[in-house]
Amino acid sequence: MNTATVTVEAKSWTEQRIAESDPSHAVASVVFTTQWSGDLVGSSTCGLLIDYVAGDPARPETLEGPYVGYEQVTGALAGRSGSFVLATRGTHGGGVADTEVEVVPGSGTGELAGLTGSGSYAADAMTYTLTLHYEFR
Repeated sequence: MNTATVTVEAKSWTEQRIAESDPSHAVASVVFTTQWSGDLVGSSTCGLLIDYVAGDPARPETLEGPYVGYEQVTGALAGRSGSFVLATRGTHGGGVADTEVEVVPGSGTGELAGLTGSGSYAADAMTYTLTLHYEFR
């Protein structure tokens, strides 16, 4: 198993509440884009569903709740280029998004076909570090 250390920088965040019982309790859909550097160079677009269970929407860092989604990554890893999808799940609380990711089996394209792996990050800002453990099959 190989390990990639990636610096991820958020470029955009578009959120829409799709249901809410009050401002602190809501379901939201999010699309955000990022730029990747380090052991994996490229970009991504991620779609999330978030269930807010606490916090003040006027102060997003206070919002709490679980989320799930998929992230399409396009770039180069270990001298190979192509794309793949990460299944994403995590929880936001205390101003930190603790996230686990897993490469969706069969999602690799181009030279990244056969990529498998998983990783994690703890994001407390719009730039964070992802550690991805991976291999090619």
